[in-house]
Amino acid sequence: MKDRDHNASRRGFLKLGAYGLLAVPVAGLGWSTQAKAMERLEEDSAEAQALDYVHDAADADHPSYEEGQICSNCDLWTDPSAEDWGPCAVFPGKLVAEGGWCSAWVG
Repeated sequence: MKDRDHNASRRGFLKLGAYGLLAVPVAGLGWSTQAKAMERLEEDSAEAQALDYVHDAADADHPSYEEGQICSNCDLWTDPSAEDWGPCAVFPGKLVAEGGWCSAWVG
């Protein structure tokens, strides 16, 4: 192999590596935008009604509800950095209100 060929392949390898490093931060954007693209859980949906979900915990009318229990302090709230609306393990693909509540609340 000639030195010129060796240098060209090394240069190609370095370019490929640089492009790969640039792609890492861009790939990370997909995760945060995915959460933003999810739909909000509607209180009147069958899945919400099955667990007595409400957007505002003050409206919870359930014997197991205790004051101070809200979605954002539940162990099933899966994104501690989420504000206002966030993902919940009980309702995959949906966002729940930060101040909401359901009967699956776990502390």
